[in-house]
Amino acid sequence: MKRLVLTIAVLLTAAFAANAQWFDFSNNSGRFEGGINIGAAGTTTPRSGFAMGANLMYAGFYLDFIHKSPEHHYANSVEDQKWNDSSAIEINAGYQIPVLSWLRIMPLVGYSQTNEGITDGTRAVWGGDDGLDWYHPYEVTKGTREHRFNFGGGISVQPSRWFSINLIYTRYAIYGGVGLNLWEFARR
Repeated sequence: MKRLVLTIAVLLTAAFAANAQWFDFSNNSGRFEGGINIGAAGTTTPRSGFAMGANLMYAGFYLDFIHKSPEHHYANSVEDQKWNDSSAIEINAGYQIPVLSWLRIMPLVGYSQTNEGITDGTRAVWGGDDGLDWYHPYEVTKGTREHRFNFGGGISVQPSRWFSINLIYTRYAIYGGVGLNLWEFARR
C-alpha cells in the first residue's frame, strides 16, 4: 500500500512539474481502437478461469467483452465420459477519462454471467471441410445460470499514437488488453 501511495504521489508531482493539463477530453477525439483481451472471467465465483475477448473504443467510449469457454469443450480426444464444466462471460462499458495525454482511467459497469454444465466427451462434432475443427457439445445445467451486475475500473496507457495497453479489474473479472488505433493506420 505504501508503494502504491508513493507511486501516485510521484506521478502527481511529475504531472504538476510538467505543467500537464488534466482531464483534457480533446485527447479522446480522433481515436478509434479495436483490440483483444486476455485474463480471467468469473473471478470471485467457483466458475472462474482463463478467458479471451475483444475491446472497442471510440472517442473515449469503451466497450469490451471477455468469455471463458468450458475447459473440455475443445478437447482433442473422444473419451467415454462426461465432464462437469463451467463457462462465464463479462460485458463492460465505460468512458476513458484522460488524466494525462498518455494515461486514462475508466470507470466501468456491465454484466456478468456464469454457468455450470456438462461437456459430453463421448461425442465430437466435426466442423469445417477439412475435419480439423471439432468440439464436444456443452449443455448448461438448468438452474445454474447466474446473472450479475458487474462494476469496476481500468487504466489505459498509450505509449504511442498507434496502440494502447488496458488493464481492467471488475467485481467478476480481471484482464488486460491491447488496442490498435485504427484511425492512425487508416490515415497512413
